[in-house]
This record gives sequence, structure tokens and C-alpha cells, in this order.
Amino acid sequence: MFSSYSLSRVPRDTSLQAWNAADELLLERIENLDLGRLLLVNDSFGALAIKLSDKKPDWWNDSAMSVEALTENCRKNDVNQPGIFNSKSDSEKYQTIVIHIPKSKKLFQWQLKKCAQSLAENGKIYALGMVKHISKGQVDSMNSMFDSVNPYRAVKKARVVELDKPIDVEDIRATRYNVPELGIYLENLPGCFAENTVDPGGRLFISFFNQLPKVKTAIDLGCGNGLLSIALLMQQPEIKLTCIDENFQALESARLNIGLNLSDSNVSYLHSNSLNLLENTAKTELILCNPPFHQENTLTEEISSNMFKDAHRHLSENGELWVVANRNLPYFPLLKKLFKQVTTVSKSAKFSVYQCIK
Repeated sequence: MFSSYSLSRVPRDTSLQAWNAADELLLERIENLDLGRLLLVNDSFGALAIKLSDKKPDWWNDSAMSVEALTENCRKNDVNQPGIFNSKSDSEKYQTIVIHIPKSKKLFQWQLKKCAQSLAENGKIYALGMVKHISKGQVDSMNSMFDSVNPYRAVKKARVVELDKPIDVEDIRATRYNVPELGIYLENLPGCFAENTVDPGGRLFISFFNQLPKVKTAIDLGCGNGLLSIALLMQQPEIKLTCIDENFQALESARLNIGLNLSDSNVSYLHSNSLNLLENTAKTELILCNPPFHQENTLTEEISSNMFKDAHRHLSENGELWVVANRNLPYFPLLKKLFKQVTTVSKSAKFSVYQCIK
């Protein structure tokens, strides 16, 4: 079904496909339907957008990596790009909405609410995923938000659920919690990393910020909800800081939290896959990084590896990259290959903090 196309993932991994059995099952289910105006949600690498390009779909994805994959795959297959939306884009009315079920239950609820609001009269939503990744909580969410829920028979361990007749439910709100060591609270939009509680690696990391060098410029690479940025700004309020995340919801959470707790007059925000959207000549003195090691349900070291390489390229001479990571991840040898000096600042039972000097 997809074999006639040239499709790749971002980050590139030739051992993994850029589509799955759920995509194939969805196409079988809708093959003979009049889809009308079509919206694709969470189509991670653009496989559905390319296969359904004759339907002129719109495409909503908050991942900068997914946008890169879509752009590259459309170019390779000589297909026009769909209209690209993010969470803040104005919604249209659609006859058909296709949504890959995300890992986060709260994000799924929030996206379903937005999809229901964008559904035309008598329109249908098709939620799809691999059976092992569809939790009871996600099933309960569909049943509580729609009067008509039709879970088609699973095929090749994939399932497509047809949703119709949305129920008006309360808006899904940001999650709020306190960070007592900083005397602040954080609000996290659905889909943001560390959505419900302070990330323990981040909590350990900020306890060493009194050892960071005093600098004029810094980047929070993979900023998440802005915890590291706020801790840094509290110690160095005059610093010129750039917050970067590939997840649009995370970046908006950081913008929200910095604005709630501090002045962000010296802070800029960039939605980018690592540092790909920075000018090649841009340099900074300090980069903080709490890198991810998974992409939705797929474990990967490629994302963090690319972040470390980008950090090395964009640091000024003698600039420093500070990293916190799960202790079992093999980052130390990789960092040693890139940087002239790598020091393990802390090694707890679960996490390590590294100082890397260019």
C-alpha cells in the first residue's frame, strides 16, 4: 500500500517504517467513502498525507520533526504539501477527521475535543493505533466524548475506531503543580513533557545550577515546560535566553510559565527540531539539555545524539553543554567524542549530570 512511495522518518532510521499497520487498515476502511473536507491529525511522518494527497487534506501536527518528515517526503514523492496546522491554528469544519491516538491520554482528550468542535454536521472521526498502545483510559475517553463509538475488528494488531455524535464535555485544562525548591508553580498544556509532576531528572539538574558558568547567552534545548529556563533566569536574570522545543505544546507551556513567574523580555522562543532552524553562524556560550529518549512509543537515541552534535556546532569556543540523562543511557562515550572535556558532575541512582566543554 505504501511500498510504491519513498518514505522516511525523522530522525532517520532505516530499520523502522514511516507508517504502520494502523495506517494501512485506515485506508482500507475509508477506501470507498466520500471523505469531503479532510483533516489528518498526528500523521507523524506524512505517510497518510501523501497517500491521500488527491483529497487535498489539511494536516495538524505539533511536532517539528513530523513537519520536517512531511516536507521531505512530499518533496521526494513529488506531492503537494497539505495545509499545515498547529494547536493555535484557527479550526475549519471537516467532514472527515483522522487522528492517530497519541501516547498521552490527556493530549488525546484535548485533541478529540478540538476535533469534535471542528467536525461538520454528520461528519465522522476515525481514531487509529496499534492495539497494544490503545489504553483503557483512551477507550474510556472516546466512550465519554461520543455517543456513537464503533471499534472495528482489529487486523494485524491494529485498530480503527469510528466516532460520531460528539458529546459536549468540559474543556481540558492545563495541569498545575508547585516546584517548592524554586518557589514557583508550573502550568503544562496537554502533551507537554512532565505533564503531571516535576520531572525527577530536571529536579536533580537544577540543584547544580549554582555551578553553571556566568554567561551572556544561553539556549534551553528541549525546553519542555520551562523548568530549566526559569531556574537559570532566577540565577542570571540578565541573560539572553532562547527556548527551543520540537513540541509546540511544550514550547507554549514554557512561554506561559516564564511569563507567569518572571519577566521574559530577554527570552525568545523557537519551534524547531533541535537547532535546525538556527542560522549556521549562530553561537552561544551555554546550552542546557534534558534530552528525550523516546518518540511517542518508540525508544530512540537518535534524537539526543542529534541534539548533542547540534549543541557542539552552535557553542562558542570554550562554551559549555550541560546535560541531565538517565544513568543507564550510553551518552558519556558519545559526548567524549564531541567535546574536549566531559565531567560527570553528579551520578545518582537514576540520573547523571554532565558538563561538556567545547
